[in-house]
Amino acid sequence: MWEVIPGVVDEWAVASSAIAADWYDFEREQANIDGRFRAIVEPLADLGTSALVGWATEPLRRAVPDLAAVKFRTVSGVQKRVTNSANYTITGSSKADPQARGWMRKTSADACNFCKMVASKGAVFTEKTVRFACHDDCTCRAVAAWSGRELPVQPYTPSQRDLTDKQRADMNRQSRAWIKANLT
Repeated sequence: MWEVIPGVVDEWAVASSAIAADWYDFEREQANIDGRFRAIVEPLADLGTSALVGWATEPLRRAVPDLAAVKFRTVSGVQKRVTNSANYTITGSSKADPQARGWMRKTSADACNFCKMVASKGAVFTEKTVRFACHDDCTCRAVAAWSGRELPVQPYTPSQRDLTDKQRADMNRQSRAWIKANLT
């Protein structure tokens, strides 16, 4: 069964890259960026699927095999490789597009803490500064930063409100109640 993982990853990585190229072109058009440019689908490199299979199956070789760990490692490792293929298309296109300053890391609430920290700084990256990569089970993604336009990711700014400990506790209680009523 494990020998199918590289083929699955490669197939979905190609699809992910093609979708990312279409998305890049759509975002460029929506932003009314001057000039002509079409996203470049990055060639499929070695995505490390052999290493993934070895790492994902390691919990099977323990005295007490951990099937949950195998499943998590496999799913998150495949997700990482497919997502990185799309991100490489965005970052490569951002480097090649004369109207792009570079790319930024955009996260969501369930992104890993490292990616949230990097995104919160609001940095625009280029080929010279860093190669984009997401992590296992992370949902961050690359987005183009266009020259002369507002940045798509704003740096984190802490709230300017002064709250008392009681106000903070009330807000936390209200938040937990809302989450319990709406998300569980």
